[in-house]
This record gives sequence, structure tokens and C-alpha cells, in this order.
Amino acid sequence: MHNLRILLPAVLFFLQTSLWSQEKGPMNTTPKASDAIPVSAPVTTELAGKTAAIAQNSVFRIIDVESGSGGTGFLHKSGKIVTAAHVVANPRIDQLKIVLSSGVFVNVAAREADPDLDLAVLTPASAIPGTALPIYSTTTVPAGMQVLAWGFPEGYGSLTPLLTVGYVAGIDEIVVASGKRVSRFVINAAFNRGNSGGPVIRIEDGAVIGVVSSKLAPIPPYIVSALEALTNQQSGFMYEATDAAGKKITLSEGKIVGDVLYYLRSQTQLVMGHAVSTAQLVDYLRANKIDP
Repeated sequence: MHNLRILLPAVLFFLQTSLWSQEKGPMNTTPKASDAIPVSAPVTTELAGKTAAIAQNSVFRIIDVESGSGGTGFLHKSGKIVTAAHVVANPRIDQLKIVLSSGVFVNVAAREADPDLDLAVLTPASAIPGTALPIYSTTTVPAGMQVLAWGFPEGYGSLTPLLTVGYVAGIDEIVVASGKRVSRFVINAAFNRGNSGGPVIRIEDGAVIGVVSSKLAPIPPYIVSALEALTNQQSGFMYEATDAAGKKITLSEGKIVGDVLYYLRSQTQLVMGHAVSTAQLVDYLRANKIDP
């Protein structure tokens, strides 16, 4: 049994050399008058500030206690919490918690989810006070519409959501696990792990036009299969580690490398992501007998 500390220097060396190789050499950071570029951002800052007060008591962290993973959800006028299906996929509903800005954990009494749409609604075990976010009144969302999103990206530990701002870049069509083709808004904004399930909000009126589903980080099928082969490797050099729950586990060298590469990919910031569309959100709520 090899100790994990034996492998760690090699992984750190890989990360350091990868970062070094991306550098372009020393830069002259002294600003010049000729470098000045006139910019303006009318109303954006003010409107984001107005939604901040609402977001603090209407956008919540959703956590899976068993796995230690998490995401974001927001309060609907029905009193339910809208989020992404993959955030609450754990079949043990007692392991799902809604975290309020006060730090209080609220249990989940019921859950409805559609993995194809990547949408879910949670019924809190007790009523959650707050300002519900309205759903956009029309399903027509033009490219270029300015939007913002509030959420809890991975690595951020505060109880209040973080803001990201962008615009609707277009519409994409993807194939989900069931083989079904579904459309997604493409949003030019910083979506990271943990933002999933959060609201995508129209800047002008604060209405929800979509739900964050994933970051858009294309990867060739060959690389996907290679990463899967690494993470599924059960033989070779074995190492001991500690999981999120503090339990000792044994991992193969291949799985450790695969997990590190998956993590690095998840941290890549492309400032582009997918969001479930308004039309799909409205249809999903109605299918669950919830007035949008």
C-alpha cells in the first residue's frame, strides 16, 4: 500500500508545469494614455444592486450531505424551490438540504425531477420566507438579451449568493443521457460547478428566463473515454485517501489521475454555459400542477 503523499509531488509538478507553459513571458503593466479604451455600462450596476437584496432571501444553496456536493435553487411563488435535477439526484431525499442565508438547514419533504430537462422542484419541510422570483411572461428570448445569475459556485463558502452577469448568446441542441434531443439557451456568463439550478434573470425586470444547467466546455469523445478509463481503473498502484465524509478509501493511481484531470476541467473558465429555457421551465411547472 503506497501512501498518497508519494503521488502528490508528481501531481503538483504536473500542475505547475501546465500553468508555466501557458505563460507568454513578462508583460509591461505600466498603463499608457494611448491604452485607454472608452467604456460604459449604463443601468447594469444599478439593476444588479436592486436584485441583490432580493437574491439574498430568494436564492439558496442546495447541498447533498451524503456526497458533499451542492448547487443552487430559487424560491418560486408556490413556496417550492426550483433547481436542476442533477443537483438533487441522490435517491435518499433525507440527505438533501436547503441552506438559508441565516445558516438554517431546511429539510426536503418532497421532490419532483425530470433528468431530461434537468429541472426539479423541491417542497421544503417547512415554509421558507422570502421574495419569490417571477417567471418571465413570454418564451421569446432574443440573442443579446442582458441577463444575470445568482448562485453558489464550488469553492465559495458564504451563505449569500454570488453574482455573474452576461447575455443570451443563442440556442444549442444537445443529446441527453436518455438519447433525447433538447434545446438549451447558451449564456455568455461565468457558470461553474455549484451554479447549477440557479436562476438566469432578465436585467430589465428581474424575471427568470432560465435555469442554469451546466457550463459549456466541449470535449472530444476520445478524451471522454480516456478519462472514464482512468477513473474506472481498479488495478495497479493503490493509494489510501480520505473521502468527504472522513472515511478511509483505497484508490488506484489511474483513478486519482483521472479525478484530478476531471477537477481541472471543471475549473476551466470558458465564460459560457447552458441554461434550461423559459418555455421548458413553464411547461415543467405546469406538468407538476404548479402555476408558473
